[in-house]
Amino acid sequence: MDNASEPGDPLPMGPDELWRDFGGDVDDALLGSLAAAFALVATADAEVAQTEVERFLEVVRNEPALGSVDADALEPPFRALTEALLADPAEGRRRALDVLRAVRTEHVPLVVAAAQMAVVADAHLVNVEELALAEVCRALGVDPSGA
Repeated sequence: MDNASEPGDPLPMGPDELWRDFGGDVDDALLGSLAAAFALVATADAEVAQTEVERFLEVVRNEPALGSVDADALEPPFRALTEALLADPAEGRRRALDVLRAVRTEHVPLVVAAAQMAVVADAHLVNVEELALAEVCRALGVDPSGA
């Protein structure tokens, strides 16, 4: 049996595992919230482009608050996270918003910026991604009109 996922196949890890221990010895709360915001926006159009995955990894690489996290090692769990959001959008959205509601105040601007980058990551401006960005902002207590 190979590890390729077919639509409807169970994911290789449980839903709880997708939302914790994202980065090992880095600030998992920050990394998890960046991943949740980015994934929520990236999956809003019901697909995830390779450019969106690459842009998320670039965000991680370039964020000084994350220290020296190995961004490339995060590709498989980020892909699993987006697959989980696509497989069960209601549950994925609920979990992502729960993560976002717990973001520390000092991380809010970083998380909003990551969500904004997700909107343009695939070079296609899609209204549902703008709506997802607004949802991220509301979960963070930020006025979406200012994002």
